[in-house]
Amino acid sequence: MNILPKKRWHVRSKDNIARVRRDEAKAAEEEKERQARIKLAERETRTELLRQKARERLPTKDFIPLAKDEAPAENSHINFFQEVEDGVAESKSTNKEHEKEVKKEKEKYEKQIGYLTYLGQDTNEALGKRNWYDEVPDRSLNDTTEVNMKSKIREDPLRIMKKFMSNTDNTEKKKSEPIHKAVALSIESLKKKSKKGKRSSCSDESPHKKKHKKDKKRLKKKKRKHSSDTSISDNSEDEQLEFEKKRKLEILRMERLKREKEERVRSENLLAKLRGETVNKDDNVPKVVKKKYNDQFNPEIAKQNYRNN
Repeated sequence: MNILPKKRWHVRSKDNIARVRRDEAKAAEEEKERQARIKLAERETRTELLRQKARERLPTKDFIPLAKDEAPAENSHINFFQEVEDGVAESKSTNKEHEKEVKKEKEKYEKQIGYLTYLGQDTNEALGKRNWYDEVPDRSLNDTTEVNMKSKIREDPLRIMKKFMSNTDNTEKKKSEPIHKAVALSIESLKKKSKKGKRSSCSDESPHKKKHKKDKKRLKKKKRKHSSDTSISDNSEDEQLEFEKKRKLEILRMERLKREKEERVRSENLLAKLRGETVNKDDNVPKVVKKKYNDQFNPEIAKQNYRNN
C-alpha cells in the first residue's frame, strides 16, 4: 500500500485520510445528536408520568396546571436547579473512563490495520511485537543435545592429531617387528643347536669313560665343595656374555641385509632408467608418512630431506 503515496487515487494519501477522518467525525456528531434527542424524549415522558402520579396522590381536585410559557411569580425565589430537579435539563457531563476505553480500542484497531502510524515507528512498534532474533530462546523446553555433534567429534583437531600419532607409532612398530623376530629366531636356533651338540657328545661316549667321569666328579665334589658356587656364577656370566655377543651380531647382520636390499633396489631402478623402462616407485620405495607438524621451516626445501633415487 505504500508504493505510490503521492497519487491522488491512492487509498492512504494525506487528502484521503483527512477526508475519511472528517466523514467519521461528522457521522459521530450526528449519532451523538440523535442519541441526545432520544434521551430528551425519554426524560420528558418520564417526567410527565411522574407528574400524573403526583396529581393522583393530592387530595385537592381543583388543581389547575400552569402553562409552560408562564413566568414565575415575582415574590418567589429564583431556583437555578429547577430543571435539574424536574429532570428536564440535559446533563452534558461525560464519562471520562468510558471515553478513554473507546479511544484506546480505536487506536488499537487503527494500528492493527496499519492506518495509525507515528513518525519513525515501524510495524513491530505499532503492533507491539518483537522479532525472533530480539527474543532470548527458551532453552528449558528444547532438547539438551547439541546440533551436529557427530560432525563436530569427527572434525575435532585433537582427535585427528591423536589418530595421526597412533598411525606413526604403528608404522614404527611394524618396521622394528621383523628385525626383533629375526633376532629371536636366530637366538632360539643357536640354543637348540648347542643343546643338540651336548646331547650328541654325551651319547657318543663309552660306558667306561662315563664311570671314570663320575668318579672324577665325586672327587671334585668332595675336594671343592666350597668353590662350587663361585664356578657356577662364573659360568652363568660367561653364558650371558656369549648370548649378548650373538644377539648383537644377529642385529648387525639383519641391518646389513636390509642395507644390501635397499642398494640392490636402487641399482635396479637406475639400470631400468638407463634402459628407458618405467619404474613403479610405489612398489619399490616404502611409503613415508608426511608429517603435519615439523620443527623446521619449509622442510621440503631442506637439503637433508631430499631423497636420492
